[in-house]
Amino acid sequence: MIEIRPASAVEFLAIFERLKTIPMQWADIDPARSLFHAAFDRDSIIGFSRFEPDEHGALLGSLYVEPAYRKAGLGQAIVEYIEELTCQRGLMQLFVFSTEAGGFFQRLGFVETPVEVTVQAIPHSPQVEWYVQHPHYLAEEVTYVKHV
Repeated sequence: MIEIRPASAVEFLAIFERLKTIPMQWADIDPARSLFHAAFDRDSIIGFSRFEPDEHGALLGSLYVEPAYRKAGLGQAIVEYIEELTCQRGLMQLFVFSTEAGGFFQRLGFVETPVEVTVQAIPHSPQVEWYVQHPHYLAEEVTYVKHV
């Protein structure tokens, strides 16, 4: 049975090491503020995402599903889990940076939004702070938002 829940400190370290082996940004992760949640098949981490709540919205970042578990709805389940966390915090907007998975997020109800809107809405997200300090990377990004 698949379970999605907050990652423990030890599990976070495993996720962080996994991020370093796949083509995904990891330098913008703040262990104290980037809240990771993982999907488990028994004791194995099979997918994960980070959740970074801010005053006016939240960020969903670092969404990843292990190849053997793709095309079975796990990515969508993780996104829905993060959407629920966003609602529980009383926030109404969930943002995501994505240059390659825009179609996936659009199928889940996200709409493309200007990067500037995302930066203004969640300025204290560690990912946004990192991009603001590295504007050449920010210029290449595409952002999406979903009202939850």
